[in-house]
Amino acid sequence: MKTVVNITFLLLLMPTVIIAETIYKSIDKNGKVTYSTMPAKNAARSTNIDIAPPPSQEAIEAAQDRHEHNKQTAEILDENRKKRDEINAEENRLKREQKKQLQQQRQAEKNNENKDNIHPYIPGRRPAGMLPPVHRQGYRPVHLPAH
Repeated sequence: MKTVVNITFLLLLMPTVIIAETIYKSIDKNGKVTYSTMPAKNAARSTNIDIAPPPSQEAIEAAQDRHEHNKQTAEILDENRKKRDEINAEENRLKREQKKQLQQQRQAEKNNENKDNIHPYIPGRRPAGMLPPVHRQGYRPVHLPAH
């Protein structure tokens, strides 16, 4: 991690002309890492590091334009999502309301059916279609002898 910080610091301090030069990474016998423009003479190994040149001003502006376009697109998508969520919420509310009204209507129809099937009680008179009671008070079944 310390090496990465050192490299970053080194690259930030270097002028553009130096970045064009070759940079060497040298590791000595103890494992110490050194970066320089010339290979170390007493290093156990040295490697050439290729550093890309900084982006041109045109490339920077193009990246900034892409970033701005992406931000605007994200804002539009976010607005569209919010509108879609609002529409879905309203549709769901209307569906719940319609379902509730339909249930109330069915319940009212069911209540009306029950009212139509109820016969008023008239003492001494049986409503049409009703069978006489099977057992009356004081009624005793008659057992006939078997033949």
